Parts: sequence; C-alpha cells; structure tokens
Amino acid sequence: MKSQTKAKRFLRRTFLACLACTLALGAILGVKYTGAWWAGGHRFCTLAAASRLPQDMPEFFRASAEALAEMAPEPDNWKKALAPHLRAAEQPEHFIDLEHLEGRPMFRDRYDLLKYYYFKNADPAKAGFLPNAILEGYERLLLAFHDCRQHPHDHILQQRLIVYAGWLAHYCQDAGMPLHTSKFYDGRPGANGQVEQAGIHAKIDAYPQKYLTPAAIAEGLAAEASADVWPVITRAVNESHKYVDQCYELDKQGAFNETAPEKGRALMLERARASAKLTLDLWYSAWKNSAD
Repeated sequence: MKSQTKAKRFLRRTFLACLACTLALGAILGVKYTGAWWAGGHRFCTLAAASRLPQDMPEFFRASAEALAEMAPEPDNWKKALAPHLRAAEQPEHFIDLEHLEGRPMFRDRYDLLKYYYFKNADPAKAGFLPNAILEGYERLLLAFHDCRQHPHDHILQQRLIVYAGWLAHYCQDAGMPLHTSKFYDGRPGANGQVEQAGIHAKIDAYPQKYLTPAAIAEGLAAEASADVWPVITRAVNESHKYVDQCYELDKQGAFNETAPEKGRALMLERARASAKLTLDLWYSAWKNSAD
C-alpha cells in the first residue's frame, strides 16, 4: 500500500510539474491559455442546465443530458497541436479581453469587432471573440431547432441539434469564468512590474470538477427565454468581468488550492451557476424563437 501511495504521489507531482512547464512555456511564447472549467467542469455545468429544462422543450432534448454533457468539452479539443490551423482559429473564440474595448459596448458583428481591433492596433488572435462565438453558436442551434420543428421525427436532425447545443454550452460556460474576460488571464504585473500569481487560471479551471457537483450548480436555476439574446450574452460577460479582482484576491488567500478550497467556494459556485444559467437560457431561447 505504501509503495502504491508513493507511486501516486510521484505521478501527481510529475503531472503538476509538466503542467507548470507548459504554462510557463506558453507565457514565454505568447500563447494564451484558454481552457475553462476543464472538461469535468463543463460537463457539470451542462448537466446542471439540462436538469432544469422546461417541460415545453422537445422530449428528445430533455432526455439528452448525458449526450449534451459529452459534447460540451469538445471545443477545447480543437485547440490541440495536432491541428495547428484549427487551433489558431479556435483559440480566440474562448475569451475576450474587455480592456481593449475601453468601456465601449461589445460589437454584435464579428467583423465590426475585427475592424475595431485593427483600428486600436490590437492583435485579434490575442484579444478574442467570445461573445460573437456565443451568438453565432446560438444561431446555429436556432436553425437546428427550426429544422426539427419541420421534421419532428427525424433522428438525424435531432442528433445534429445535440451537437450544436453541446458546443454552445462550452462557450456560454467560458463566459462564466472571469479570467476569460480579461487580458490578465493568468497573472498580472505586481509593483515591481513582474507578473505575479501565474498559474491562477488553471487553479480556477479545476475548481468545479474538484469541489462542486451538478446538483449544487443546478440549485435555483430556472430557464428564461429572450427574443434578442445579445443583451443576455453581453450582460453575462460584463458581469463575469467584475469578478477578476476578486479572483486574484482570493488566490492570494489560497482559496483555489487544496489547503483552503472553502474560501473560494462561494465565488466558484456563483460563477458555475452563472455558466449553467446562460447555457440554459440560450437553449430555451433558441427553442422558443425557432417557432417563427
């Protein structure tokens, strides 16, 4: 038993060391680390949202919680080095650095935002398109629901819809992670100009799957449909951004470490619920609005 315990400790230390090296190398090369909630966190938030689906949604969709949860982490799979061109295109879909907007409203059209970035001499690949990825994902799901209304017994259309809904869930949940709304996504300059608290991103990403449950995240959730989802999306992103400072303050207290995770629970649970709430509301809005 002692030898097994030592082996587990060795593997865990090796994994953490490799993770630290990966993050450090990414910082040196200017690569933005953009995973959010890790796969387990995305699954938990998706299961939470699926458990609160209204009864007037299609029965096949309400019965697809496990499939939705399986599809939710998929967009992170598109950022692997095996597919470098897909990775380069996909990375900016998972975040937006709101500091670049300097208080201006978000741009509903992706290409308007792209022109703005060029005007501000900001690198679009490093500034991000998360709100636009959410809106475009919502419209894919809207069309899929519309097709299913026209052909309610077509199982292939239903399967396609589940894929789109799972992918949309991922981006909605990225918006709930505060560091996905800021250029200080993994550390920020201290008084001496050196980057401090590097590694905070990975610690927050890991929190839901380590310390939360789908049932806890789902508590109090209720679906709300909106005819225009853009204000819902931008409000969610702006709200998430308000917690950036609190994330760094809690990290200084060890709130995202194994030694004192209870200190970070209130914030992480609130953010996980916000992630599930946006997922649920956009699913429901896509269904209701597809009737037109």
